[in-house]
Amino acid sequence: MSSSRHTVTIVGGTGRLGGDITKIFLDEFHTTFPAVRVLTRDPSTANAQDLAARGALLYTLDPENIAQSLADAFAGADVVINALPTSMPKDAKRQVAAAAVKSGVKVFFLSEFGVDHGRNDFPGYDHHEWEVKRQLASEARELARGTSTQVIALYTGLFLELALNPFMGFDIENNAYTCVGPPTQRVTFTSKTDIGRAVARLSILALEPLTAAKVPDEVRIAGMIASYEDVRDLVSRAKGVPKGEIKSEDLAQLKDMLRETPGSHIVNYIRVLMGEGKLDFSDENANSLVNPAEAFWKWKSIEELLHEV
Repeated sequence: MSSSRHTVTIVGGTGRLGGDITKIFLDEFHTTFPAVRVLTRDPSTANAQDLAARGALLYTLDPENIAQSLADAFAGADVVINALPTSMPKDAKRQVAAAAVKSGVKVFFLSEFGVDHGRNDFPGYDHHEWEVKRQLASEARELARGTSTQVIALYTGLFLELALNPFMGFDIENNAYTCVGPPTQRVTFTSKTDIGRAVARLSILALEPLTAAKVPDEVRIAGMIASYEDVRDLVSRAKGVPKGEIKSEDLAQLKDMLRETPGSHIVNYIRVLMGEGKLDFSDENANSLVNPAEAFWKWKSIEELLHEV
C-alpha cells in the first residue's frame, strides 16, 4: 500500500453505486485517502449523513452555481470519480469533466462502471445512453490532452447485486431462467463493493510514479464470470433445490427487433450483448493489475451473494 496521502472527490457519492465506492474509500483506504469528499445535491439525506458519520466531507452541489460547486469540491483533489447516474443531464457530466481537468486532478474516472460499449455491434441503432457515454469520454480525453490528468474508463460487466433478477432472466425465487442465445455463454459480474476497491486501487497505481504507466485509460475487471447454467447450478446447491429449467430465446430475433425499433429498453440491448459474449471479460481484464492473485481482497462470488439473501 502506498505511503502517500491523497484527496478524492466522489461526485454522486451518495448514490446507488457512488455510496458503495465512498464507503470503500472511507473504510478500507482511509490511510491513503484521509480526505474523502462527497459532492451531493442534498447533504441532509440519511445516506449523506451516514457517510459524514464515517468521516466523509460533504460538499453541496448548488444547481444555481454548478461551476463554483465543482471548483470548491475539486480544489486540491488528486482523484475525481464521476459516479453520477445515467439520468443526470449530459451537460452536467460535461461540466464535471471540464472542472476536473481545470482543477488539475491527476486521475479522473468517467461515469462508466458497466458494459464495455466499445464492443457493441449495433451499427446505426445503438442505445442512446452508450452514444452519450462515448461522446462524453471523447470530450473528456480531448480536454485532458497535454495536461497531467489521466482519464480512466472502468468497465465492470453487470453489477452482481442488481443483475440476478427476472428482468435479466434470473428468476431465482421461482428457480427459472431465460437466456438469449446459448445458456453456456459466460457473463461478467462484479459486486459494487469490489468496484469501489478496484477504483481505489487504480487510483493508487495511477498516482504512484513507479506504477502510473501501467494503468491504461480503459480498464476491464471481472469479479466473477459465469453462464446461466453456472448460476442455475449455484442456486441449486445453495438452496438445495433441483436444477431449474433454462429457456433460450432466439438471439438473432431479438437483435432484429432492436434494429427495427432502436431506442428499446437498454435491458434488451444488454441481453443481446450477454448472448453474443460481449460481456465475457475472461480473456481481457486487468484483475492481475488491480488485485493480483487476490492479494488485496477476495472477489465477491455469486455463491456468497446467494447465501446472503
